[in-house]
Amino acid sequence: MNYAWEAALAADRMGIRRENLRFVPAEDGSPYTELVQEMLNGQELEEAEAKINPLYRFAEVFSSVFDRNIEDYRQTREAFFRVFMQYMVQLDLRQGLSRQEYAVGFLFRDILAGVFGPEAAWVIQTFGGDSLRHLLRLILKLYRCGSSVGLFREVMRFLYPDSLVYASNDEVRELLIYVGVKETEGEKGKLDFLKGMFLPVNYRVFLFWEHHFGIIGVEETMELDKMVLF
Repeated sequence: MNYAWEAALAADRMGIRRENLRFVPAEDGSPYTELVQEMLNGQELEEAEAKINPLYRFAEVFSSVFDRNIEDYRQTREAFFRVFMQYMVQLDLRQGLSRQEYAVGFLFRDILAGVFGPEAAWVIQTFGGDSLRHLLRLILKLYRCGSSVGLFREVMRFLYPDSLVYASNDEVRELLIYVGVKETEGEKGKLDFLKGMFLPVNYRVFLFWEHHFGIIGVEETMELDKMVLF
């Protein structure tokens, strides 16, 4: 990593909220890198703090502010630096964004604000990283295509790679879903959100969590203690 914005992306991968990432001016740093690290090729942060060479890109701004001969207002100068770097990192990360990415950002803000209901605002925060971004893109696709089983299958394949979605032979608007993970309150909330978001309201859904329901003729689903009767 070289630039401050790369530290922000590393924080995203580590589950550190960007507003909790502190940018600290480094007293000693290489003139060839902005991000000061012990391991030059390191791809992760050791803590929620990034040491930055303030003169690497912004010498005109900080050359006088961080002059070694200045002793006064140290805390004020460092606070100014942190605010400045947070702003510049957000500016760096927005450069080159497509129209879709802006729409994803607005959609995420609306969900957090409760436009889709308080439960959706809570559940959306349980997704993170690439899963969250891909889910938001699929919700945008939902606006264009409307509710559909095909789109629901797509989101299930991405979020739950072992899942299987079956259409019932007995009822036209009935789905059998093998999730492939342990049933928890958090996972139940996610599935309720996905069903309500992507499926038509007149569909009936049966969920099977860790164990698949038995299918006559398919040996993998007929193992004792590893199947569910339906």
